[in-house]
Amino acid sequence: MSNMTVNGDRLWRNLVELGNIGRNEKGISRVAFSKADIEARMWFLDKMKQAGLNTRIDGVGNVFGEMPGAHEKKILIGSHLDTVPEGGMFDGSLGVISAFECVQTLMENHVDTKYGVEVVGFSNEEGATVGSGLLGSRYFVEGIDKKEMEMLEPIVVGAGLSGISECKGCKAFDRSVYEFYVELHVEQGGVLDGEGYQIGVVQGIVGIHTYDFRFIGVSNHAGTTPMNQRRDALLGAANLIASIPKSVSDYGSGTTVGTCGQVAVYPGARNVIPGRVHLSVEVRDLQSEVADRVVEHLKKEADSLADAYGLRSETDPVSISQPAIMNARLQEIIRAVAEDLGLRAKAMPSGAGHDAAIFAKYVPTGMIFVPSKDGISHSPDEWTDPLDCINGANILLNAVLTLAK
Repeated sequence: MSNMTVNGDRLWRNLVELGNIGRNEKGISRVAFSKADIEARMWFLDKMKQAGLNTRIDGVGNVFGEMPGAHEKKILIGSHLDTVPEGGMFDGSLGVISAFECVQTLMENHVDTKYGVEVVGFSNEEGATVGSGLLGSRYFVEGIDKKEMEMLEPIVVGAGLSGISECKGCKAFDRSVYEFYVELHVEQGGVLDGEGYQIGVVQGIVGIHTYDFRFIGVSNHAGTTPMNQRRDALLGAANLIASIPKSVSDYGSGTTVGTCGQVAVYPGARNVIPGRVHLSVEVRDLQSEVADRVVEHLKKEADSLADAYGLRSETDPVSISQPAIMNARLQEIIRAVAEDLGLRAKAMPSGAGHDAAIFAKYVPTGMIFVPSKDGISHSPDEWTDPLDCINGANILLNAVLTLAK
């Protein structure tokens, strides 16, 4: 393995400088296509130009910078530049700035590589206010459909970008050119921080199975209806929600998670027995069959609760996204680099979605996690220690060196 390391001071300086774009007293707000988001993209484009990279920006604001040289094939590294409203300075940004730092380090050390290395700062990964998430990577790799393109065009043009009409939603990704995609990211959870690991070797990005559950009973007067004559839909819903942790524990994989994040009670009056309750349930796991197993158990539980409380239960799927498995060779390279650098690494799934999920369908893809203090993300309190940021960048650099040579 190489002993090459990044310039940690420069990495941190650039990360802080980017973090000041869109910052206010409530956090950092660089939602897609906002003034702050465009300012950040132009700032990053200028930074890469000054460093001698060959730069470009596409029709939805994806920013690219490639190290000079004639290479038929490339390794793409990076993440996203946009944030959620009132977010933090590490989510996405660390991956972009670290990728830039890696290329600068390679150039400064005059490293001759088999593959070219290109940096990307994707657009609208969060989908916080405009369109769907992972927009930039979807646009680049797969293209976007006509409906989404028409919705986005006036927003993109209004933000001062060239607009997507010129490309008609076409993809720019060439599988024969791009050999690998590698992304460094903060964990956004508390596993690494809580267990004392410095690096996460991402096994894959979980699939998300989202369902609507409904309990239908009878609305009636809350004061005059005896308890033994009620058909209270909220009792069924409340007991189903309470059963989720046990269902996940009994039928999940050990890393499965399940959540009820929405409940709607009808008619919603304090003196009326709820006659109908709608709730959302999502189950996430790296294996689709495991998520299916948990959901099927919850369906049976809902039917059982409906019988117990004199209700009717209904269940409909909302969306099912498939897991994105990271390349086994890249996982091994990341693990080996961490070991060589004396860093404790843990193989783990990603419970959040990332641009890497799009690439994993087409090219060997890898992800590196670094700790998020107390597991906090999508918050102004999001924090990753400078040393952890530098460790992650050094893992990225040496993984890229291993691949590029």
